[in-house]
Amino acid sequence: MPRTPLQSLGVSDTNQNVTRQPDVEGYDDLMDFDAEGFLNEWQEADRAAVDLLREALPDVVAARVPEEQLAEAVQRIRTQLTEWPHRHLASAADWGKQPPADDETLWIQAAGALVSMNGESGLGSHEETSLMTLQHGDWAGAVIGLARAGVGTRAWAEDLFQLADKCPEIEGSYEADDREPIEFAFGLMVPVWEAVGALDEHRRLTPLGHWGLPRALAWAWDGSLDEG
Repeated sequence: MPRTPLQSLGVSDTNQNVTRQPDVEGYDDLMDFDAEGFLNEWQEADRAAVDLLREALPDVVAARVPEEQLAEAVQRIRTQLTEWPHRHLASAADWGKQPPADDETLWIQAAGALVSMNGESGLGSHEETSLMTLQHGDWAGAVIGLARAGVGTRAWAEDLFQLADKCPEIEGSYEADDREPIEFAFGLMVPVWEAVGALDEHRRLTPLGHWGLPRALAWAWDGSLDEG
């Protein structure tokens, strides 16, 4: 079953949708667009995606934060807020002039900022649009697959595409013409996740990334991996 442009989160053994992001195409008149209904559906998609992360990754939910790696990564972020990519993460997370004081909060928000896009990132319009075309299922499939594969797993753009495509919790599969735009968007994230310490210099998953990337997605979707 091919994935739609606004793809579903699904449960593979029942083929039943958990949720489907609302499709705004096909309206003849914007006056017919139900903004409140659209927002409600989007929020439901967020909630379903967070629930899926929590159910799919119980080991990550139970994991303790790698405190030494977290401290090192947060120190880099705090001291390089005017440099790439941290200035874009601060803008996208909508920190304003003051980043979060708590280290875990700061790191999770930095890693998830370009997923949430709570503020204008300052990236080019093509790059920002590409990231925003990724759906819940793309992000969740890639990160669930990466976390399951474990620390040391390679996370280049093509790897994330394959992990997302093969994730059993995500309904359907990609079509051939999905690869280029999705790999391009994941390719934008890989060096960012390396910069915040979720990936190492060889772009393999670190203990911090294993603990933190699912939490970053949950935060981006207005939820928490630790609060069921």
